[in-house]
Amino acid sequence: MRTIEVDDTVYSHIQSLAIPYEDKSPNDTLKRVFGLKPARELTLEDLGLAGPSERKPSLRAKAPKADLSQLIRSGGLEDGEILFLVDYSGNRVSGVTAQVSGSQLSFDGRLFSMSELAKILLKKQGYKSDSVRGPSHWVNSDGVTIRELWATYLAKVS
Repeated sequence: MRTIEVDDTVYSHIQSLAIPYEDKSPNDTLKRVFGLKPARELTLEDLGLAGPSERKPSLRAKAPKADLSQLIRSGGLEDGEILFLVDYSGNRVSGVTAQVSGSQLSFDGRLFSMSELAKILLKKQGYKSDSVRGPSHWVNSDGVTIRELWATYLAKVS
């Protein structure tokens, strides 16, 4: 292993890029930022030495984001349907509901995205995360998450 010196500005920037609990050192942060794998995980493909038959198949593309209006058109939801907020353990947050309004949720006379509203309301419950996956935090009256409804929809159309 080699040692390099960096000034305080560079070090501060590396710290700002670090992901807590994942990057255990500045070296880990730089490896992630530069797209490098640890030496023991390098493959022939990483080094540009793998032939076409030796290459792994590419990963599939990300599924499209949950779309409330598409769920309404497909019959998975109804416009005006009441949804219930659930916490990170899947427990309903008492007294917190929102109404489906096209592609957004209506709450207290305003329209929000699922994630934005879930983040605001979960913070009021004492949760601190700024990264909230809205479709996992909204359920219908049967307790089915929007994420599950969306997965069911995608399975039908594919």
